[in-house]
Amino acid sequence: MKRRWIYGVTAVILLVIVGAAYIMWSDHQERWNPKDPMALVKKAMASTLQSPQFRFESTFLIRVNGREEVVSRFSGERAEVEKFYLKGTLLQSPTEIFTVGDLFYLWDPIKKSWYNIEKNKFGPQDLLLSEISPLNSLEFKNIEGVTVVGRDMIRDKKCLVLECRVEVSNRLLAAFWKDFYYRLWIDPVKQVLYKSTIEATSRNVPQDRLLLTIEFWDYDKQIQVEPPTVSGKQ
Repeated sequence: MKRRWIYGVTAVILLVIVGAAYIMWSDHQERWNPKDPMALVKKAMASTLQSPQFRFESTFLIRVNGREEVVSRFSGERAEVEKFYLKGTLLQSPTEIFTVGDLFYLWDPIKKSWYNIEKNKFGPQDLLLSEISPLNSLEFKNIEGVTVVGRDMIRDKKCLVLECRVEVSNRLLAAFWKDFYYRLWIDPVKQVLYKSTIEATSRNVPQDRLLLTIEFWDYDKQIQVEPPTVSGKQ
């Protein structure tokens, strides 16, 4: 009788192990072969937009007459959701920026000091600066034709690679560009974005192209962004 009881308990344990292994295998298969890639893209975009911290690099190019011109190139970080720090070049000029919500802190290379300005006080000449956040290109009005095209490693993170057509929410991008084509590197486990490449066609000169690349990492790091002391307002 005792032996039968041992056999019974062993059988139950084996069934539990096999069941758990099957659930894990099924979950793995679903993550890496999603039945609904559209849902994965929407979830990853929302998670990235809402992430409290990460580091990033972005490069914004325009291909004109077969020649690529750099509009902006930045590296930076996000902390506490609403704080950003960016350093790089904008229209070939060295640029350093902190943002806290709608308040911008800008470095004045001539006065060698910081000043701040509210986003809603930017003039037409500052339209590009007002849309400088790396997240602005990830807000969509509509997504179409999402397909999984493979797997790839980004900064030692294994990702699914997906492609789709998108109608963007960003006013600056939508005003000058159309036919947005996105390639997205998404971690299907954490469901966040690690890289995005964006191509679009000029509304005025069809042969001109927009090329935008953004990489994200350090979602799990504790990042501090502290705006500088300002000497005055511009």
